Amino acid sequence: KVQLTRKGKHCCNAMAGTSAKMPVAAMKLLLVRPKVPAPLDPNFTPLILAKKNYLKAVEGSGTFLEWALPRADGVGRYKLPVFADDNANIDASIYLAGVLIQEMMWQRSASELLLSGPTKICEALK
Repeated sequence: KVQLTRKGKHCCNAMAGTSAKMPVAAMKLLLVRPKVPAPLDPNFTPLILAKKNYLKAVEGSGTFLEWALPRADGVGRYKLPVFADDNANIDASIYLAGVLIQEMMWQRSASELLLSGPTKICEALK
């Protein structure tokens, strides 16, 4: 179990417009274009399609990453199935978890993150 506190900062910079690059394993699973391309951005790849494709690929793994965002009025939680540490697609799990955590922190205005799951993924998300 890893506890992270980032007062006033985002937990991870995967999609924050920084220099973080999407790993090849993540590209293969997460860059899914809609059947009807967006007229203003034909390369648009919505998160919902990425998540759907990822969940299909990771189905049956039996390994999970869980996180909690404690707040004064309660706690936000999420449980994501992830690839095992020795799986070639582990980077897709790390990348998607980072994006989902960041989104949840923005939605819930959280400043603390509690992680529970495979050590490699938790350490990568620090």
